[in-house]
Amino acid sequence: MIRDVTFDDLTVGDVRSLLVERATVIKPGEPIRALLEKMIEDPRTRHVYVVDDEGVLIGSVRMNTVVEHLFPLSAVLEYSGALTMTSFHVFGAKTADDLMNDEPCFVEESTSLSDMARILMREKINELPVVDERHRVIGEINVYEVIAAYLKASSKG
Repeated sequence: MIRDVTFDDLTVGDVRSLLVERATVIKPGEPIRALLEKMIEDPRTRHVYVVDDEGVLIGSVRMNTVVEHLFPLSAVLEYSGALTMTSFHVFGAKTADDLMNDEPCFVEESTSLSDMARILMREKINELPVVDERHRVIGEINVYEVIAAYLKASSKG
């Protein structure tokens, strides 16, 4: 029997077994080349999370930002009407922290999947880091895991 399950019924902790346990992380002073190498290690990676020496989340680098760095002329042409002074930091980037967003979105195990979905939609992203109570990255959750959790929960009787 299939029952109705909503994302409000499930938390990130409920789908813990489905999380990507080893999120892609990098230290802030690492060169751009190291960032690129980490991104291609896992073809599903769309973010690299910047962490300090204790694994605390301090930022994230989106694949879109990396593309803008690699193809700056295309980015200027594409966004010429919307470019701001802050956009230009991408063009002279040398390290991961030059490209990172220093106010990254994240979820905790207690976050409902509904709240997580709102963040994903608002930010137009497909994955989020999962942090513990000290904001250390303990994994990553993405849309694939959410879909799998929903299908599993909705098929239980």
